[in-house]
Amino acid sequence: MKRLLLLAVLVMPTWAAADPLVSPYLYLNRCSGGCTVRSGFDDARTMSSSIPCSGTVTCGGGGCSCDGGGAATFTIEEFRDSAGNIGAAADPEWNAIVQCVREVYSPYNVMVVDQLPPGGLSHNQGIIAGRPANIGYGGAGVGGIAPGSLGCNPQDNVISFTFANIYSGSNRVLSICAVAAQETAHAYGLDHAYEWADHTSACTDPMTYRTDCGGQKFFRNANAICGEFGPRTCKCGGFQNSHLKLESIFGAATPITRPPSVAVMAPTDGAQVSNGAIVTATASAQRGIARMDLWLNNYKWATVKGAPFGPSGQLESQYSLPFPADVPDGVIDIVVKAYDDIEVEADSTQITVTKGAPCTSASTCADGQKCEQGRCFWDAPTGELGDACTYPQFCVSGHCVETTDGDQFCSQECIVGVADSCPMGYTCDGPAVSNGFCVSEDAKKPCTDCSSGGDGRLLLVLVLGVGLLLRRRRR
Repeated sequence: MKRLLLLAVLVMPTWAAADPLVSPYLYLNRCSGGCTVRSGFDDARTMSSSIPCSGTVTCGGGGCSCDGGGAATFTIEEFRDSAGNIGAAADPEWNAIVQCVREVYSPYNVMVVDQLPPGGLSHNQGIIAGRPANIGYGGAGVGGIAPGSLGCNPQDNVISFTFANIYSGSNRVLSICAVAAQETAHAYGLDHAYEWADHTSACTDPMTYRTDCGGQKFFRNANAICGEFGPRTCKCGGFQNSHLKLESIFGAATPITRPPSVAVMAPTDGAQVSNGAIVTATASAQRGIARMDLWLNNYKWATVKGAPFGPSGQLESQYSLPFPADVPDGVIDIVVKAYDDIEVEADSTQITVTKGAPCTSASTCADGQKCEQGRCFWDAPTGELGDACTYPQFCVSGHCVETTDGDQFCSQECIVGVADSCPMGYTCDGPAVSNGFCVSEDAKKPCTDCSSGGDGRLLLVLVLGVGLLLRRRRR
């Protein structure tokens, strides 16, 4: 079966920039009895759109253009399910699509409805029905289409099209849902995503054309490099984080997706463990597991990434989290925490094991730890940005950095070159286009290379402009 290209037109709309206060209504229209759309200015309230074409359509490179033709009226076929049914018979599949789109948009204050907002209220509209030929795009291989965005600004009263009646197959509902999410999100200024900043595929985000993984797609809390069939510069510059973009427009809401679940399989409660012991846990989530954290006596000692996404998405997976070699001997309470990409968390049931012998004094524990009831542990962190510190576990951020003259203070990670990555009075210092640390703008110290302790990774921090040597304090 020929793969359909999910395109957004390159031609800019013919109306002025939208009001910055974008309506929270997203109306999904199944075109019951057929929809009448006229070509012209973009105004969903009057069923007018810049997309329908009575002239010649040319598509390529991820977009389409319309040459010639004039004002015309077009009729879009009613939504049909996989069996070709319309009306009430098609309700189960239609309802599944609407629910899927609601889940995708649920982390944001967006009201996804399938009834026209009353009283002519402003709204963006996603038509999920018909075929490309209904609006003049027959033979163009178009699965969905939306107006090109006006720079980075969100738009109001825009109609996008997802040609549901050309889709088939067992994954039809998820395919239509992903296309509808992409096309409607173009109105909010989102670009196409090609790969993440680490150059892995962005196939889990609806803003991609890539098909190398399956399952339900969500607007991801990850920095993406834009592009259709290869990487290119994002229209808004830098990276695109589709989750943060939508959250910045509408504000956060409570997601309705199934949260993570996690269970520890080994070791068992009461077991004796040794250096190199492996904690085995299983976890899953509707959005997928982004990471798993190993907490020992109320401190995070290790992190592993979530399992890869495959043709069916990310299935429930088993994870191995080895004990770090520098965990002190003693009684240890184990909790494994699972997170999805928007930081929704689930904690395993606590199990208690013993490594070596229970501690009897803090002298056998790590720097800054106490010993009580046979357990080595740190108090809950209280150090805020800029506070003096002697070990990283004192800092809320977990980062205690040191200058060349021995001054130590709590810092936090940041992204070099990103505005507002640090609070006022601090700058983000580190290698260009990389993670760095927030440093006081008053600091004036010489700089050389710096190393990162605690998690065993090497971090070279080139301090730009302030000349401060930073290094993470080791445990």
